[in-house]
Amino acid sequence: MKAYLSVDIEGIAGINHPFPTRREDASYPASVGLMVGEANAAIEGALAGGAEEVLVNDSHGGMYNLRPVDIHPAAHLLQGQKPWSMVAGAGPDAGFDVALFVGYHARAGHPTATIAHTYSGRPTLSRLNGRPVGESGLNALVLGAWGVPVGLVAGDDALADEIEEWLPWAERVVVKRAFGGSAAASVHPSVAGDLVRSGAERAVRRAAAGELRPLIVEPPVVVEVEYHRPIEADYAALLPGAERFGDRGVRYETADAVTAYRAFLAGVRLAGICDSSGDRSDPLRETAYLGRP
Repeated sequence: MKAYLSVDIEGIAGINHPFPTRREDASYPASVGLMVGEANAAIEGALAGGAEEVLVNDSHGGMYNLRPVDIHPAAHLLQGQKPWSMVAGAGPDAGFDVALFVGYHARAGHPTATIAHTYSGRPTLSRLNGRPVGESGLNALVLGAWGVPVGLVAGDDALADEIEEWLPWAERVVVKRAFGGSAAASVHPSVAGDLVRSGAERAVRRAAAGELRPLIVEPPVVVEVEYHRPIEADYAALLPGAERFGDRGVRYETADAVTAYRAFLAGVRLAGICDSSGDRSDPLRETAYLGRP
């Protein structure tokens, strides 16, 4: 069994406000410590469940957050700028049997979820075939096309509801209750570790038993993204095949899930190069999840 672990930071227990997720914030090292704790718990659970190989993809911001010396020695750690972002290393020939999402969060536009966004601070809402979707669903989309089922998603209770709709077969681990975009009530980090460890073990065992399935979206695959500003949508719509709709929306339709994911990622990256006039008020801004420092 081979397990793929994508680790984000906003959904980690004890991280309840956007600022501590940023490298320049004084509390960022403590946040990374919490991130390491849940990542190692997932690795331990995967190994206990029968995984013989675990690849950890550092999936937050510039994607060089985790200290390699802190990560469980049985795992491999993938870090740095990656065109495939949060699913890098899990391609069609990698042979992974299950994917585990730790530290994930709910979609942009969610009314109560903690630090809710979708890949950056630019999108206000994303849809997949007409249904609101977040990073977990979009990542599961491309992993599903590669034959990899998502077996575990850990984060807040709002994310758990989102996962129940998109990935009902996956283990849903709740490590905090959301009280809005910048507030949550978290369990103790040790409790979060226990929950993640148990969930990862169950997920790997269920994958081995054939109880999980990849997310398959029947064509046509339609991705729609609404942005904060019309100019961001204008930039995103430069992608061949994209079309503008409404005031701030971009739509991309294709027969292939992998192409749909690539189009989404490229569109968000294009939107992110717009001049923000020096506005630093959005703590997520354009740098989150795009593999840039």
